[in-house]
Formats: sequence, structure tokens, C-alpha cells
Amino acid sequence: MRLLPILIICSALTTSALSSETWHPFGPGGGGWIEDVVAHPTNAKEVWAMTDLSGLFRSQDAGLTWRKMSADVERGVMARKQIVSHNRQFAIDPTEPQHMYWGTCNMIWASHDGGVSWQAAYGTAPAIGDDKTPGIGHTIAVSDNGSVYALDLESVLRVSRDHGATWTELTKPPVAENSSDTPAFPLFLADGTLCISCRPSPGLAVSRDDGKTWQLQLEDSILLTVRATPKGNGLFAFDSTGRLHRSADGGTTFTIIKETPHQWAPGLRFAGGLAVADNGKVMLWSLGELVVSSDHGDTWTRRRIETNWDRGSYPGMNRYASPEGKCSALAVTADGNTWLKCDSSLMCRSTDFGVSWTGSTTGLQVLCYFNGSAISPHDPQQAMVAALDQGVFFTKDGGTSWQPVRIQTEWWNNDWQNHDGSVVKAHPTLPNTWFAIIHGQGGTRHPRLHRTDDGGSSWKLLLDVKAQFGGEWSKWLNDSEMGDLSFDPLNPDLMHLVNYQLGVFRSTDGGTTWAHTLQTKNGLSLVTSPSGEHVYLQCLKRSGLYASHDRGLTWIIAHPADGVDGLVHHPKNETTLFLSEGQHENYWSHHGSRPARLLRSTDAGSTWTELAALDSGPLYIDPVRPEIMLMSTLQGGKGILRSTDGGNTWAEFHRDALSYTARGFTYGGTPGTVLYHMFGNMVRTEKLYD
Repeated sequence: MRLLPILIICSALTTSALSSETWHPFGPGGGGWIEDVVAHPTNAKEVWAMTDLSGLFRSQDAGLTWRKMSADVERGVMARKQIVSHNRQFAIDPTEPQHMYWGTCNMIWASHDGGVSWQAAYGTAPAIGDDKTPGIGHTIAVSDNGSVYALDLESVLRVSRDHGATWTELTKPPVAENSSDTPAFPLFLADGTLCISCRPSPGLAVSRDDGKTWQLQLEDSILLTVRATPKGNGLFAFDSTGRLHRSADGGTTFTIIKETPHQWAPGLRFAGGLAVADNGKVMLWSLGELVVSSDHGDTWTRRRIETNWDRGSYPGMNRYASPEGKCSALAVTADGNTWLKCDSSLMCRSTDFGVSWTGSTTGLQVLCYFNGSAISPHDPQQAMVAALDQGVFFTKDGGTSWQPVRIQTEWWNNDWQNHDGSVVKAHPTLPNTWFAIIHGQGGTRHPRLHRTDDGGSSWKLLLDVKAQFGGEWSKWLNDSEMGDLSFDPLNPDLMHLVNYQLGVFRSTDGGTTWAHTLQTKNGLSLVTSPSGEHVYLQCLKRSGLYASHDRGLTWIIAHPADGVDGLVHHPKNETTLFLSEGQHENYWSHHGSRPARLLRSTDAGSTWTELAALDSGPLYIDPVRPEIMLMSTLQGGKGILRSTDGGNTWAEFHRDALSYTARGFTYGGTPGTVLYHMFGNMVRTEKLYD
């Protein structure tokens, strides 16, 4: 049987506390990195892809288009960036493929209907916002007789003989423990042999008695990838020095059949890709080299690594992607005709055994971090989203399909330079006018404001903050976010702009010219009162809340909070606003011992009343029915809360949503519709009013 490994981290979205149909994925594809691809054992058209932030995707046309399939699984936990794991596995029963298994954060999930629905098979979901949860899941494989084997973080091996209903612990294999960057990969051959890579320690652990005893093979090799042919007539192992080993006797003896210039070091993401098919074809993609064999590895042919798409048409390509060079995973469909290659954020496919490659991103445009979204006030089917590393995306059909928006063209060393999308806004009165704040690459990674008046077809630069206002602060602006853009409700030519390092800027002519009105750091978002007279600035990192009572001309400190994690203004009351006061350095880091709290002011920020002692984060107030509010709790483990009485009382609304890295809420364009965006995903509900 084939090895079916997968590396994955939990996504931000799970089933709703109200109903599994309350919240739906929204936005262009998934989040994070494409970690691995697994082909269906019998259906040549079905392929599964795993991402580290956004879950599980299925293709039913051999990788051309993709659909998210993991809404039942995603339990609201995403590790911090520094412990993001790449050790999630997915496996399909080779005999009864309706049974599928998926290892996520501390848990094993099972599907018995071909991946349509999922149920917990082992483990307990970690608490929402639990930063102690290891970013490591189970390694999973299924034998020909349906036995499911799972290896956890502590290298404890378990087996289930009843499709995941019960589990029995086996003898511990001699593999490395607590290895976040270097997982062990189990696989099963047709004769029942169990093999586990010992990485990062050298060797391959082999058991021929169902895990009772173990022998070490290849003791001088750190194995990066191990694959067996689907029918178990060959075992291939690729090691860290670039050597490809082959065994024809179930792992008893190995022969080196290929050596490449590949050199791997611990922590290197691109470990190389290896795929084998029953027809004798083998493909090996090491660092910068692609070789293929049609005779089980006896002879090899080197391929030129060529792609047949214009990289300029892929502005959403992650900046770490390199379609010609690097590879994190390879897979081949059941008929051996379609080869799929992952390069972290990019999927590509070949139907001619690696001669040429075509981009395959429809429905699987991988985005690392969603920063913001905007719905057209003139047509709710039109929306833009901004994502770090990826830029801006546009939909005209309510999120069914998305297209990357090419705002700026920059070339650096003859390569397409990606851009980070920070903020997108729709003009309140002009249907075809949008604004976007992006960061460039290749030495131009500083915030710039762009405007389009033709629905995104062409853009013009309105403001380069570093060039116009940087001065002595220029060195701090290379990675500085532009936090927000707001419009005066009565005069949309009056605009306010905030930069995280420099503070607030003001324009009275639709963005043509700007004045620097407030010098401060840590500014994140802006809100205005219904008349536009009062403007407020939310700041993180102990900077508190600033207020202007003259349409942004002058500013005062309205509330000296340790940090403001959420801020909304009542849409119909000129002097009422709500504030989430916290002690957060950013969206994933908390400092201090005092919990956050929710405050309300009814006198334009002069005085405040505590409404709830909750670890409150981003806030939302419904523009149609302002008595209905949403709150994203940051570390309290309560998910999204809803109030139906103007913030006085709160109840759980979406228990399993990841709020730990929440970026905020956006009105969905129609009553009761809300977008909730976070680092790795974006979701939408149309049932705010029940």
C-alpha cells in the first residue's frame, strides 16, 4: 500500500454553535501553505489537498478545481506563527475508500462517507486560544485490511480495527519525539509490513508483526520522504543527502538507485517531492532538479522544469513560491496519468510526466493572512479582500469565484514581485471606485494607497507614505501596515488614513492631497460618528484611544487604555461608541494579568461604563438593527458572542470560531449578513437575526 502522509494545522472555522449551516467559508480559497496532496486509491479524478491554516480541500477533476471539505473538522485552534506545524496527515482506506482519516491538533477525525462529513475519532479539541497547544498532529496511515495506525507527538503508536471507534496502544517504535519540523511517516506494504521514518534521527523503523517488535534499516540516512507503490511492489526512500533508496523486499534490504545534489538541513521546508505509480513511473523533485523514471528507478531522465503560464497573471502567488525550483510534495493520480506538485502556496499539475506544468489554483488560492474585506454598498455581490503575501482579490458573484487584482507592476531580478494587501475599501457613493493599501516587495515594502475608478481594471497611486511623510521615520516604514481608511459620512471626499508607525493623515479632496494630523504609533483602525464630526482611532500596545471632535483636524486622548482590541460606533446615535479594552501587544500576544473588558460611552468618549468583564476583541454592531452586536473573544475560549440588547448581555453565537487571531467583522451588504475575517480564513453568516 502507498504511504499517505499529510502535514496540516487546524483552520480557523468550525461548525456553529447555532447550526452547522450558520457559517460558511468566504474568500478566495484557503489559508496558509499547501502541505501535501493525496490521491484517491481508485478514482483517478479525485485528489485531496491539505493546507496548514485552512483545512482540507477536494478536487474531483484531477486537480483543476478545488472545494473546501473540512468545515466539520476545524475546531478553532491555530498555533502561533512560531509553532506552526507541518505535520498533519490524511489517509484513505485503500480497500474501502469511503473511510477517510485526518490527523489535526491533538485529534483524529474520521469520515465514513467519502469526506462529506467528519466525526471525532480520537482525542479532545483544545480550548480556543490555547497557546500551549502544540502545533503538531497525528501521523496516520491505513493498511490493506482497514486497520488505522496513528503516531502522535510523543511517538506513541495506536491502532484501530473498527474504523476509528476504539484504539489500542502498540509497542513504541524507535523514532524521534517532539519533532515539530520533522515528522515520522508511516506506511503499509501489501504484506502488512509497517514502516516509520525515524526523522530527525537516522533510520527506518520496520515491523512485520503489527508493531510488536521493530528493526532499524537505513541507519545512516535521515529520510525525508518515503513512498510505496500503491500495490506494494516497491518501497522508495529519499534521504537528506539527496540519495534515493529502493527496496523490493518490504524494507529488508535497500539499494541506492539515484543520487542528486540535494542538501537538506533541519527546518528546511522544501524537503523534496517523491511520487510513485503502479505502472513503473517514478518522479523525484529535489531542490532545483526534476528527474523521472519509467522502469521503477532503474534508469532516469532529467526534465527541464518548465511552466506554461504567465507568472504575471498570478499576482496572488505567495512570495515564497518558485514554480521552477522548489517542491514540498508530489502526488500521482490512481491511473498514473496526472502528477500534482506543491510549492507551499502554489499547486501545479502535469499530464505529460513532467514535461510541462500548468497552474492549478481554482478554489485553492492559498492565502496566508486575511487582513480586511470590503463589500460594495451598491452591489452586495461585489467584494474585495486583502491578504498579506497575496495582495487583493475581487469577486463579482458573492464569493463564488475570485480573481486576483493587479494593482502595481514591479519587477525585481526579472521575477514577479508580490504584494501584501492591508486594507480595501469601497467608495460610499461611487459604484466603480475602490481603494486599496498594499505593500510591495523587492525593496519597496512600504505602504501605499491606490484608487480605481473602473472597478479594478486600472489603478493609480494616491499616496506613498514613505516618500511623502517618511522623513526620519523612513527606516521604520518598510514593514509598516497602513491600518485603516475611513470616509466622512456626509462628505466622502473627506478621508482619514492611519499608519501603524506614523499616525493619522487627512484628505479633503478624495485622496489627492494629504495632511499629517496626528503623530502616534500603534494606530490600527478608525471609526466615525454618523455625522462625521467625531472620529476615533483605535491603538494597540498601551496606546489607548484617540478622539477628534472636529472631523479629524485635532486629536486628544479619549481613553488611556492598555490597548484597544475592538472599537465600533453606534450607526444612529451620534455620541455612543463601544470599546474593547485589553492588554494585547497584537492579535496573538497578551501581556499583563488584568483581563480585558467591554466599555460603552454615551458622551462621545468623555466617560465610560463597563458592560462586561470579558477578554473581548474585535466588535461589530449591525447597521440595520444596532441593538444586535457581535464580539470576538480573544483568549476566553468563548468564540464569537452575540448581544441582542445593545451590549448589556451576551451569549455564545459561534462557539468554535477562532477568535485568537481575529482581524474583525464586515457588514455583508444585506441585512443579517456578516463577514468575519482572521489570519487563515474568512467566513460569512446570513443568520445574524436567527
